[in-house]
Amino acid sequence: MSTATLQSSAFVCRSCSRHLRPCLPSSATRAFSTTPSTDGPSSSSPYSPYYVDIPFPPQRYAPWKPRAKGTRPEPRKVFRNEKDNKKITLNYLALVSKEPTVFSKPGETAPAKEKAYITWKEKMADSRRRNIRDGLLQLHLEKTRRDEQIAQRSAQKQALRAKLLAEEDSEAVKLTTPTIISALQKRHPLTDPGREERLAEKRERYMKLEAEKRSGRLEELHELYIRAHEFIFTEAQLDELINKEFSLISQAEMVHMHPPDSNQVVARQAKTDTEGQGFFLKDELVFNAFTDALTGGSKRGDLSKKTAEEALSEYAPNMAYTGFGFGEKKPAQPTTKSTSDLFNIL
Repeated sequence: MSTATLQSSAFVCRSCSRHLRPCLPSSATRAFSTTPSTDGPSSSSPYSPYYVDIPFPPQRYAPWKPRAKGTRPEPRKVFRNEKDNKKITLNYLALVSKEPTVFSKPGETAPAKEKAYITWKEKMADSRRRNIRDGLLQLHLEKTRRDEQIAQRSAQKQALRAKLLAEEDSEAVKLTTPTIISALQKRHPLTDPGREERLAEKRERYMKLEAEKRSGRLEELHELYIRAHEFIFTEAQLDELINKEFSLISQAEMVHMHPPDSNQVVARQAKTDTEGQGFFLKDELVFNAFTDALTGGSKRGDLSKKTAEEALSEYAPNMAYTGFGFGEKKPAQPTTKSTSDLFNIL
C-alpha cells in the first residue's frame, strides 16, 4: 500500500499520518519563523482533546432522510378467498385490460406536437394494461408464497408441541416432583361439587322465563283475535271509515260559507237564552211539586194548570239568574199540599 493511500485512509490517526508524510529536505523549505517545527509525534498540548488521536470510521454520520408526513393507506386485499383466484385467469385479465378497438390516428397534415401526444397516450394506455396484468400476477404469487410460509411455520410449531408432549419427564422433574405438594399438582381437572344443583337451578329459571314468554305471546294473540273485527279488509270499509271520521262534505261547507253577521249572532244568542229558560222552567216546576208534596203544601198557586209562558211571566221577574238555570229560594205560601200530589205529578 502506498504512502498516499495510507494517509488518505480514515482508519489512520493523525499522528501516524504525519509520520507517514514524506519529509522534504531543509533546503527545499524556507523558514518563515524561528519557532521549532511541529513534525513531532504530537504538536498538541497534553490538555488538548486532540492530544490523543482517535480514528473515525469511513461513514461518520448516517445520511439524514426527511420523514414523510401522513400515513400510507392500508393496501386492499385483492385475494380474500378462493373465489378471488379467478383474477389471474386469462379471461379475467382480458376483461380488465381490454385492447383498444378504435385507434386514433393523426392526419397526415397534423402537426408534430399532436402526433407526439397521440403516441404518448397510446404508450400510457399500453403501460396501464401491462401494469394491471403484472400486478395481479405478482400479488397472487406473493400471497401464495406468504401462505406457504405461514403453513410451514404452523406445521413446525404443531410438530414441536406434539414432540414435547410425547417426551418423558426429565430426570430433574422426576427428582423434584415428590417434593411438590400434591394440591399444587394439576394432574386432573378441578372438581365442581355444586355443579348439578347449579345446573338444575339455571334450568328451572330458564323454563320459568320461557313459560312467561309463551303466556305473553298467547295473551297478545288473544287480544289480536278480539280486535280483528275492527280491521279493514276492503276498500269500501276504508272509504266508509274515512267519510265517517273526516266528514269532508260538511267541512267543505263550513269552510266555504259566509261568516255570520251581527243580526245572526244576536238571534243565535237569544235562541240559546230562550232554550236555557225553558229547561229551567221545567226543572223549577218539578222541584216545586216535590217540595209541596214532602212539606205538606205552600202558598204558591197551582202550577200544574199554568202553561210554561204564564209561569215564566209570573215567577221569572222575582228570580235572580233565571237565564243561567238557578235562582233564589222563594218564601213558602200557605197553600196546602199532600203526598198524593207527588204521585199525580209522576
